Amino acid sequence: MVLRSPTFFSGAFLFLATIYTVSFNVAVRVDEHAAFRRFETLMDAEAPRRAAPHGERALAKRAADGASKEDLAPLKARVGAAMIDSRKFTRGADLLIEALASDWGAALPVRERAAFEDTLARAHIADKNFAQAVSIYASFLEAAGDEASLASPDNSMSLPAFYADRVADVGDVFADALNHAGNPDLFTGGREVRLASSSHMASLGAFYAMRSDSRYAAAGLLASAYKIRKAVLGGDHQDTVQLTLILGPVYRDMGRLEDAEALYREAFHAQERAKGSNSPDLSLYIKLLTGVYEQQGRLTEAQALNEHMRNLFRDAFGAQRYAANQTRDRRSDINRPVSQHFVLGAEDRPNDLVSAAEYSVPVSKAPNIDEMKIRLAADKGADPREANLPARLAQLISLCRSESNERVSLRSGYRSYDTQHALFQRNADRGTVTPPGMSEHQTGLGVDIDVNGRFMRQNDRAYQCFEENAYRFGFILSYPPGNDYLPGEDSYEPWHWRYVGVQTAQLYREAGPEGKPQEFLAALPCYQERAASGVFPTAGEADICLQDETIVTASTQTDEKAPLGDPDQSARILNSDARKAQRRR
Repeated sequence: MVLRSPTFFSGAFLFLATIYTVSFNVAVRVDEHAAFRRFETLMDAEAPRRAAPHGERALAKRAADGASKEDLAPLKARVGAAMIDSRKFTRGADLLIEALASDWGAALPVRERAAFEDTLARAHIADKNFAQAVSIYASFLEAAGDEASLASPDNSMSLPAFYADRVADVGDVFADALNHAGNPDLFTGGREVRLASSSHMASLGAFYAMRSDSRYAAAGLLASAYKIRKAVLGGDHQDTVQLTLILGPVYRDMGRLEDAEALYREAFHAQERAKGSNSPDLSLYIKLLTGVYEQQGRLTEAQALNEHMRNLFRDAFGAQRYAANQTRDRRSDINRPVSQHFVLGAEDRPNDLVSAAEYSVPVSKAPNIDEMKIRLAADKGADPREANLPARLAQLISLCRSESNERVSLRSGYRSYDTQHALFQRNADRGTVTPPGMSEHQTGLGVDIDVNGRFMRQNDRAYQCFEENAYRFGFILSYPPGNDYLPGEDSYEPWHWRYVGVQTAQLYREAGPEGKPQEFLAALPCYQERAASGVFPTAGEADICLQDETIVTASTQTDEKAPLGDPDQSARILNSDARKAQRRR
């Protein structure tokens, strides 16, 4: 017997290994089944970069063997995803697009298809194809419906919440890819393509603007949209001006006051050219610009704008436009505060509820249910058919429907204490619903507004119209950006408007503390008295009406509660916690 040396066995092993390796590589290149099995093995091992070439070979072989596009679609989707994972974004996106365009792609379960579309959109961002990416995520927002308007997640994992979560998760990617000052050059194409991209970016930017951890994503998207509209439509176009109402607060939150100032100044001059230099409609932009000047310490300029506002309001509404407050029980007033510091009782119910539809208010639900009712709240001594809440709401909605070409309707009006309690129980963990007794809906004076079948959003044209004009019809925004009136992390609600009467709404626009409607209503007697005397807050000085000693507390209330809607009761602010309300912010 001849003994073999170790060298012989080593050489034989290497020879056999080489033969196996060559045979294997030939097989995976020539044999479609071998290539596919190798692709599957590597994908299971979470090695997409190594798997992708084998998937491409399997696709090529199947196509060469006569497989139809429909038969290839499932493998194209998987290979496309692998390509994207291996940073071959263009090829991966092409494969995914082909797969999703097939009948197979159309028949995918909704969540599975959305997951592929999410992967595709991320590939587009990485490949600098932003127009396609924002189009996909804007469609997700539309599918999310009301969930896209809420900052808190829905723990039920409903389909709308699923879509909203997909958009929320990509915020950091947008923040990394876009400069906060905007990258309009990344969005190419013809006029209509660029305008469509700006619309999609406005939707996404408004979504991220509601989230404190996504402001850089909001700024990049909104600034890009703004610059595209300014270049294509011009700075005076209302669609361009509209974006200042979303982007300006984002810049202020980021501390970019010079950028916010430039935006607001451009918007002011645009509206001045559109509406005339003496129009009180300029008041919104004056108020916004004044707030920035005060933050910058430019008090002389801020005060000059304040004086300009006074002159506009004096010319438009008269020198004696405000009456001094007279002591009476404010629990029945249309301008009484309602919050955790000013609570309604379970027995408080308006006695002048009417069907909104009977006053030509477009409604989104059956007109005879309680939620489609609101208070009449007619003005004393005026024609009750015209000088009342529902008539003015109908006029405001009609105006904003005409200006926006959007479907604007009443989504929710009056809610009883019990209804609010049930809503709160279902939503308490999200912080998006006030506890019972703290909702303006219980007064019949709060209204939620729908646009195109879902909550009004900041990027809706109708929202700009409400912001500019609601005060002329007696409405104010109850939950502005940055408020802490609700239990949730961010209780901004661009859809919730509150009727306080025309005179009070005018006073809030002219002299009220910016972004503090409940504080203003709590101290309303002080503001009324000072305004009637021609004394208004001075820029940079402490607001006397927000000092503790100016708040009338519950200790001076009458013992017997007045029913809501009774016009003859006398005035108090409701709660001894009012002083705390002034120290919360």
